Formats: sequence, structure tokens, C-alpha cells
Amino acid sequence: MQITPTYDKSQLRELASMVSHAAFKKLSSSSNQSSYIRRMKKYVGWNDMAGDKPAQLGDLIAHSYQILEQNYRHEYIYKNKLLNDYVLKQYLLDDTILLNEFRIGQSIADAVLVNGTNKVFEIKTELDTPERLESQLNDYYKAFTEVYLFTHISLLDKYIRILPSYVGVLVYTEKGEVLEHRAALNNKEYLDASFMMASLRKPEYSKLVKQLVGFIPEATPVFYYRACLEILEELPVEEVQMMYCHILKSRIDRQTNLYLSQGDVPSYVNFSFYQAKYNKNSYLTMINNLSKNLLL
Repeated sequence: MQITPTYDKSQLRELASMVSHAAFKKLSSSSNQSSYIRRMKKYVGWNDMAGDKPAQLGDLIAHSYQILEQNYRHEYIYKNKLLNDYVLKQYLLDDTILLNEFRIGQSIADAVLVNGTNKVFEIKTELDTPERLESQLNDYYKAFTEVYLFTHISLLDKYIRILPSYVGVLVYTEKGEVLEHRAALNNKEYLDASFMMASLRKPEYSKLVKQLVGFIPEATPVFYYRACLEILEELPVEEVQMMYCHILKSRIDRQTNLYLSQGDVPSYVNFSFYQAKYNKNSYLTMINNLSKNLLL
């Protein structure tokens, strides 16, 4: 199927909105996808397509994904590439969690990987600017010790000039590969227990305290958070961070990992599928929708 490069920015933006985590989640919740199909056909240029047209919805999405890979690499493309070509090739999901949109201080990390190590990934696509990068990196090092910038190879020189030498760099190559340009150095200098605790849910930071000192403080609800933080701030920060990562790993969803390992979900939807943690009904709805016949 030949892809014509005659898409304007507005078309590509609309197409990107339909090849996204939010759009794919909807594919798992309803069997009625007529509106989605109509919009997808409109912005992919269905009526002007030469040769054989995609037979099923899954084929149409794959075609759209390929268009975006070549012309409009938005954040979802990068996140899916990170999961498929970096995480799944180097780590075992049974012992690894990849967190999406993880808040640390005033910043939100695009992705955080935790297993025996911990890595933050800040994505800068060709559609992004370096604005706020410095403050983002400063926040990430308060909770994690390895930080990577993930960007397109055409932007490599631009970012190398402004990045601290201890920040690692992954590049998205012209061939669609993910390569490590330089490894991140382990940096524990800026770790801060208050930033770690603030990124956790109440049951998680309660467990963090109990695992480290054997008890949780007796305090009224309004003072409970402060009481937990005071305990953590008295402990060696590296010890806190080690247990913090252990707590995050407890978010691993083994059922999702099992579905992903079965290979029934196309690779272009892997990141969304992994983050959504589908139950059996959602999983089957997604598979059924992707097989919808477009040519009847």
C-alpha cells in the first residue's frame, strides 16, 4: 500500500488524535465504532487512496500509524516506540513497570521505568520545544537517579548542547530504531524523600513508612501526611529511594502482561493497552473492533 505524502498539518493533527491512548481506550469500551471509522477514513484520505484499501479497522489504523511515523511523530508514537523497541527488548515485564505521565514535583515525566534500576524518560518530539526542560530534569532527580532524553536524531545536536553530561540520550533514528546515544549516569545527589512521598498514593506511602521502620505513625488524618514525611526525612535518602522503587514495582499488572505477551494486540496499540490494564471484556472488545470489516 503506497503512502502519499500530501497530508497537511490539520489532517495530521486530527489523525494523531485518533492514534492515541485516549482513542484506543475507547476501542476497548464499545462495539459501535462507526463515528471513529468515518473520521479515520476522512483524515486518511480514504476516497483518494490508490490500490487496495485496508480491509479491516486494524489495517486502517496501521496505515494511519505509518503515515504519522513518516510525517507527524507525536508523543504517542514515541511512547509506543519506547515500549516496543526499548523496554520489551531489554527487560522482562514480570519484573518491570513502565509508568505513564508520572508526576514528580511540579513536572510530569512522560515515562518512568522501574525494575532493578530506575529510569525517567523525557520525550521531546519534533513538535516540542526545550522550554521547561531544565526544571523538569531538576524535579526528576529528586525521585530517580537515571534520566534519559528521548528525541529524534535530527534534534540530537540541539539537545546535546544544553543537557548536563549525566543525562542519558535515546535517539529515534531515520530508520525507526531506538538507539542509546549515551548512557545516563547514576546521580543520587538530588534525591529528596518529600518528592518521592508526594508522588505516591496514601496506601503506598503508608506502606513505604511501615516497610522502613516497622510501624506507621499515630496521627489524626490532617496531620498524618506530615507525620509520615517526618519519619522518612530522618532516614538515609538512598534507603528511602530503594524502598520507594520497590513500592512502585508493586503496580505491575500481571494479567495485562499476559495479554501483551500473547501477541494478539497489534504493536501499534501496545503502549495504550499496557497502560489501560484491560480486563477480559475490554480485551475482547478491542480485538473484535480491530477486526471490523471496512469493505462490506
